[in-house]
Amino acid sequence: MAKKSFKIPTTLDATYFDMEFNLQSKNGVGINKPVSAKIILSVLLSGFGWFYLVAQTFIGRGGIPVILGFTISWAILSFLLIKADKTNRMGIELIFSMLNYLPKSGRYVPVRMSDSVYKLQELLNINDVDPEDGLIHYKDGQIGHVYHIVGSASALMFEQDTQRVLDKVDSFYRKLTVGVEVIYDTVKEGHVVDEQLEAVEELRANLKIKSKGLMALLNEQRDILKYAINDQQGLTSLHQYLIVRAPNEAALTEFENLLIGDVENDGLMFRLAKTLSYEEVERYFGSIIKANHS
Repeated sequence: MAKKSFKIPTTLDATYFDMEFNLQSKNGVGINKPVSAKIILSVLLSGFGWFYLVAQTFIGRGGIPVILGFTISWAILSFLLIKADKTNRMGIELIFSMLNYLPKSGRYVPVRMSDSVYKLQELLNINDVDPEDGLIHYKDGQIGHVYHIVGSASALMFEQDTQRVLDKVDSFYRKLTVGVEVIYDTVKEGHVVDEQLEAVEELRANLKIKSKGLMALLNEQRDILKYAINDQQGLTSLHQYLIVRAPNEAALTEFENLLIGDVENDGLMFRLAKTLSYEEVERYFGSIIKANHS
């Protein structure tokens, strides 16, 4: 039976500061969403800091205009440093990341052939890609693949089919090996028809009847695929990719068996999953760099 509601499990590295409290009263007065302990503590520390600076320093002796100006500035600064984003990270936690982006060298990674590859490796966390099978070697020692996937879910599915898909997804993630990380990337890109072009060329080569009409038809198909459809930005559609990171080869093999098993048996979660070759991985990451560059 498919679940009717889902939740995001609490991360294992949570501390007491990540505990959340409901500050809304029974009458509905207060903040309408839970607030973490670190935010409450930070607000209290900010209040004590403001009180100390106003009462014990020259700010309090500067008169009402100085106190008022300092209070407004202190409130804005405290709000920016204490405010949490959607991942529950406070602004003060992003200061060191911001400092790394302040110099131009931290915001610009040259990717010309004459430039050093080390900065790009640090950015992507990728050490190398195997030319034989497209296996990705990450800088932290993990390995992985990129898959072009097609799901089976649809808004037009019957309720019983939707429940089967949800049950399969729940079962799939429960079977994942510890340490395996799965990343989904949905991009809008042109169609790549390399396989279709190869099929047309193979059909041309194996054509037993040398007919001008058939050759003209095949040439027209090749030209349409090559010049009108192949990777044209005007003819874009949504494509979904799956990037997997595994701590070792055994864990990666176990994940691939799980993925292939779903495709070949039920196809409830993945209707198609194709491992990208070296050239396809190169094209995929190249599109990300070009998109960010533009």
